[in-house]
Formats: sequence, structure tokens, C-alpha cells
Amino acid sequence: MKRFLIIEDNKMMAMILAQLLRQSIQSPQILHAPTLQQTYQYLSQYTVDVVFLDLNIERPLDGIDLLMHIRKIHPTLPVVIVTSDSEIDTVKRVVALNPTDYLIKPLSLNNLQACLEKCAMLQ
Repeated sequence: MKRFLIIEDNKMMAMILAQLLRQSIQSPQILHAPTLQQTYQYLSQYTVDVVFLDLNIERPLDGIDLLMHIRKIHPTLPVVIVTSDSEIDTVKRVVALNPTDYLIKPLSLNNLQACLEKCAMLQ
């Protein structure tokens, strides 16, 4: 795993996740998409190994809608949900779409490393 796409409209959260990835993986390539337009551009231009997707991104779509879209065009791509939303209804809706993992903010290095190991087993 070398190329990661972070879909996160909060620049600080994206920077934190990128830093944790750099601590976990040697020389990762990190793409940051703060908008849906940039997300679609990156997904069409690059082959990524793992997507980290925030649920609360810009409208008109939300992270759940975007996860459904990604699953349609890249059904085997590991997608990790990164969110502060731990409400049971949200978790159920997301889990029904079969994300690779579901990380609750604030992120920890240990949780991210366990998640990356899970993603590596799928590839």
C-alpha cells in the first residue's frame, strides 16, 4: 500500500491523518480531496490503494452517498470511514455498505495501524 486518498473537507483533520499515515507507512503518496469535484478527479486519474472518507463532507452528497458511488465504480477498493459520528443509526447505515473499516475521531496511531493491516490483507 503506497497511495492513499483522503476525502476530508477539514484541512486540519486531513493533515493529522496524513501525518499518522507517514508514521505508519514508509514513503506514502497521499492525495487530499477536500471537495467532491477533486475526489472524482483523483479517482479517475489515479489508482489508489485505500480511501479514507469523512462522512460529513460538502453537500449535495454526503459521505454515505459517496461511499455508494465509490462501491459502484471500484467495488473492491478498500474504503475506510473516518468520522466523529458514532450514532448507532449512522453506523448501521454505513456498515450496510460494507466499508473496510470505521474509525472514530480523534484518530490514534494504533487504530490506524490496525486498520492498515486489515486493508493490506484485502490486497
